[in-house]
Amino acid sequence: MIKFYRKIRQNLLMENKTGKYFKYAIGEIVLVVIGILIALSINNWNANQIKQKKEGVYLSNIKRDLNEQLNIIDEQITYEKSINDVATPIIQYYKTYNSFKIDSEFTESIGYLAGRKTFVTNNPTYTELISSGNIDIISDNILKDNIIKYYQELERNELIINKNNNLFTDTVFIPEVLGLSELQFKGKSSLDLLNVFKGSKATLSFIDLNEKRLKEITKDQLNNPENELRFINNINFRNFIALVHINRLNEQKDKTLKLINDI
Repeated sequence: MIKFYRKIRQNLLMENKTGKYFKYAIGEIVLVVIGILIALSINNWNANQIKQKKEGVYLSNIKRDLNEQLNIIDEQITYEKSINDVATPIIQYYKTYNSFKIDSEFTESIGYLAGRKTFVTNNPTYTELISSGNIDIISDNILKDNIIKYYQELERNELIINKNNNLFTDTVFIPEVLGLSELQFKGKSSLDLLNVFKGSKATLSFIDLNEKRLKEITKDQLNNPENELRFINNINFRNFIALVHINRLNEQKDKTLKLINDI
């Protein structure tokens, strides 16, 4: 093809048709430029197709992560509600009778309230997007901003829930109730303890204690007004924290569902 065009130019020069030669040369340049532009357009199209495909994979993976996050949120809500279910009868009984009903159900309930569940964030795809600098591959700026805001808030909720567990349940509630009442780890509470030790080499063994004697000691402890106040405040605050967590988790669940729908 190049030889063909060259021959045409040579013939025009030999025939002394300079005007036609220049017109032809300009036309040839225009064709070359058009060819380059077409090639660039094809390359850009191919690059955009690759980018769109990659974006689609990332968004699909984020959607998968969000659906898994929904399960994690639901499990945490169920656990926090169980804390409320256990604490509420103790609080209501105290409001009615200004005392505690010290029986097997009471001591099992206290044992259960001494447990906790760690809330986790499921964000492998988002972490990869941020760490690799590929977050801008999401072409919809509004969607990209919503994804960033969602995960920032999710991380805040993870921090709040787990800090509440560390700062109150572990360092305040457990030491207080251990000093004021008997604890029996049975039923749900033993399952919770097994979850705590899951994956470790520790072996759990539940010792049969003299429950009757311990219940009498618990009654004596809680007959002291100062101990009574400390105890009911701790139970009430343990319940309050669970309710705060439930509220935050329900809001996070709504935002998760919305983001899944937007993607």
